[in-house]
Amino acid sequence: MGAGAKKPTNIFKLSMGDDPKEVNNWRLWFATFSFGIMGAARGIDEGLISGTFNTKDFQESLGLDTLGDVEYANVKGNVSAMVQIGSVAGALLAFVLADRIGRLWATRQLCILWILGIVIFLTNNGSLGQVYAGRFIAGIGIGQTTVIAPVYISEVAPKSIRGLCTCVFAGSVYIGKPFEYESKRNKP
Repeated sequence: MGAGAKKPTNIFKLSMGDDPKEVNNWRLWFATFSFGIMGAARGIDEGLISGTFNTKDFQESLGLDTLGDVEYANVKGNVSAMVQIGSVAGALLAFVLADRIGRLWATRQLCILWILGIVIFLTNNGSLGQVYAGRFIAGIGIGQTTVIAPVYISEVAPKSIRGLCTCVFAGSVYIGKPFEYESKRNKP
């Protein structure tokens, strides 16, 4: 090592500052993981809708196989955009809900919205309007995850590792992408 070079820092043995060491326990990491994994919702959704659009059954049930290239691209773009539009509404709604009903109840209702949207989407029976509605409602739930999960994690994490804990949410957005890849790769 040259003059003035410091010894490398072991990031796993960083100082907890004035936080008691007891706060760094399994409950903290369980809560961090549980709320952090909500970030995967967006990645999973983005991946699965593109795979769903490429299936012959989905295209035939909605009559997409009879559309021209431009019309097909418009429908595909609109279906994909419904989640994004719903996410904006969900993120705005989450600010109010998280303060009014609390983080845990807000999480419960966002899961119900997400599931409801998926059920509406899956039971479309050839109705493109129902596909749009289901994707929009699911988007409201997904959009709420971007507010509720990081806020909850930052509230329960001690200040010395708060940034690390909230990074779990940001990193889990990319966990959904491998699910999408595997679902396309292992199609029967």
